[in-house]
Amino acid sequence: MTTRDIQHLYWRAGFGASPQITGADQSFDRTEVIEHLFRTSEKIRPLKTDLSDFEQLTREDLKNKMLLSELRKKSRQKIKTYNRLWLERLASSEEILREKMTLFWANHFVVRDQNIVFVQQYNNMLREHALGHFGDFVKAMSKQAAMIRYLNNKQNRKQRPNENFARELMELFTLGVGHYTENDIKESARSFTGYNHDYLGAFRLRRLQHDENEKTFFAKSGNFDGDAIVDIILEQRQCARFICGKIYKYFVNEVINETHVEELT
Repeated sequence: MTTRDIQHLYWRAGFGASPQITGADQSFDRTEVIEHLFRTSEKIRPLKTDLSDFEQLTREDLKNKMLLSELRKKSRQKIKTYNRLWLERLASSEEILREKMTLFWANHFVVRDQNIVFVQQYNNMLREHALGHFGDFVKAMSKQAAMIRYLNNKQNRKQRPNENFARELMELFTLGVGHYTENDIKESARSFTGYNHDYLGAFRLRRLQHDENEKTFFAKSGNFDGDAIVDIILEQRQCARFICGKIYKYFVNEVINETHVEELT
């Protein structure tokens, strides 16, 4: 590969190549360069800021309105600090492909939260799964406090299913518009009932709020939970096509080449 080829690759797969990298790699063949990119991104380095003010809370503290108001202010400031740390990581990390994919997934599995504890947990979950198994990734995402809050899964109960997460799971995250039915949404929502978390963000399934009855999803019937729904979605060829198309647009070209995407699928 020429220096120009390597620079082009590193701009796509990362955020640019340093002179040291282009100087060191220019005598490598294409396979060696690609292997180097993946090898340097194997390590997972969580991005952390000081959360001691938030991680030592007691249940009594959570009843103190003045304390909670102060913590909300601190949390908003901490999120700004965390965003700065993330930008610095993007500009300087050795794990450039992992960090590029963390950014990609942050714009795919979109959430919004003002709790720095949940924001940090979510960002590091993206980083951990960025180059891993997509099914494990989706299951972990569905159990994150930031996502549970953002798409109202805390309000998803067996007597009153909330369909927000179930709809976005298929429309935005795995299949795309038009590749599921309204009944699939309803049955999927029932499978995710009872999803919740504690005040530190750890996942909790409220079993009394979880629908244990049979559901029918993509023509399959059973007492499905959320993980089973993800497994069924992954069996759909459209899931691979949808994700490959998004990755193609991000790394290759905004204009989709359907032949290339079908090969990737």
